[in-house]
Amino acid sequence: MDRRKALKNIGTGMGAIAVTPTVVSLFQSCQTATGYTPAFVAQEDFEALSNIMELIIPATDTPGAIELKLPEFLDAYVDEVWSQENQEEFTTGWTAFKTGALKASGKEKINQLTSEEWDTQLAKYLKSESTPSADEEVAMTFANQLRGLTVNAYKTNEYIGENVLAYAPIPGDYKGCVDLQETTGGKAWSL
Repeated sequence: MDRRKALKNIGTGMGAIAVTPTVVSLFQSCQTATGYTPAFVAQEDFEALSNIMELIIPATDTPGAIELKLPEFLDAYVDEVWSQENQEEFTTGWTAFKTGALKASGKEKINQLTSEEWDTQLAKYLKSESTPSADEEVAMTFANQLRGLTVNAYKTNEYIGENVLAYAPIPGDYKGCVDLQETTGGKAWSL
């Protein structure tokens, strides 16, 4: 079995991000990067994807996607971990998604789209109950994939793991069937 191929395929299933040493090093490099230059997507697309990810995970009492540098992580993750086939599917989905947004808004360039227009596009695909056309299905798949990747990146982010989720740097006793509310105050465990 090809070890490199296996490692690349680990994190591609259903938008999940497997926490491997490679992924951890990606997160660490993204957290310390200043003046990030996208490795996989074009700069203009990176700005738009960053804004969309911020719509998915906005800043509230916890940092949002941009502050946590999730777009940088996503770009590096897709570039370094995903197979060529998965990268092509991502690119095709992104193209369908942004083409639909431009068509709906009547604008020519993605940097002209507002947050409200991106939010409308996300809602169209994430909350739709109608049967999509073939082009819309590609965009819908992309929207769901982007949301899944954003949420998984958020949950595996070091800041969120240590400050928002329940975190035990040195695990103690194993208690099998206990109430989460009693054990962690209702917080999910950090990995």
